[in-house]
Amino acid sequence: MNLPDRIDKLLTALKWPAALLSCLLLIPLTWSVAKLGVRVVFDPIPLLPMALGTAAFVFLWRRYLGQSRFGRLFMIFEHELTHALFAVATLHRIVGFRASVGRGGEVRFAGTGNWLITVAPYFFPTVALLLFLLAYLMPLAAFPWQRFLLGVALGYHVVSTYRETHRDQTDITRLGSTFCWLFLPAANVAVVGLLVAFAHDPSSGIGNWFGDIIAPLRWTWARVETLWEPGLPDV
Repeated sequence: MNLPDRIDKLLTALKWPAALLSCLLLIPLTWSVAKLGVRVVFDPIPLLPMALGTAAFVFLWRRYLGQSRFGRLFMIFEHELTHALFAVATLHRIVGFRASVGRGGEVRFAGTGNWLITVAPYFFPTVALLLFLLAYLMPLAAFPWQRFLLGVALGYHVVSTYRETHRDQTDITRLGSTFCWLFLPAANVAVVGLLVAFAHDPSSGIGNWFGDIIAPLRWTWARVETLWEPGLPDV
């Protein structure tokens, strides 16, 4: 058995544990979102460029891109590109790639594949990575391009995930609706939280975000340890 097949076998064994873990993490993720929301309320100015970017994308999508051939083709291309990225990340060699408005998209790779390749476009923000790199090439360095383009990426992520996640989608059928309901909500909350946390405070936002996720887990573990501590002997 070669290495890609071993990775596929391992991921297959981890599919349902990953789904259950993701479902359990939804509680601390929600807590972290609430804490992030409080920080944003008390200091909203840093997120204005991001909000502007999100609003600009939603406006352009509803007014122009959503009805255009280019907009639909780009969404199909980005979807298949994300499949391809995760195929490569799990050591699968890409042997075919197609993105077409009329015929849809398809990525073919060597090996059997795994659920992570299939589910990747429904939570992973590929556009955010591309636009984040683009931000360093933009003119007018004084303009907060990173935050603005992260806002564009957030708008795209929400729109594309909403459009693509439905029960008639081939990937969703292959994964199973139960798995998707367990895994995808927390995965998307995590992605959106990371984008907003970084845009709000590039220096410590991500650290605060993860700290807020870990805090309720530590609190829960401390309570469990207390329950298991042996009682003090009577004197």
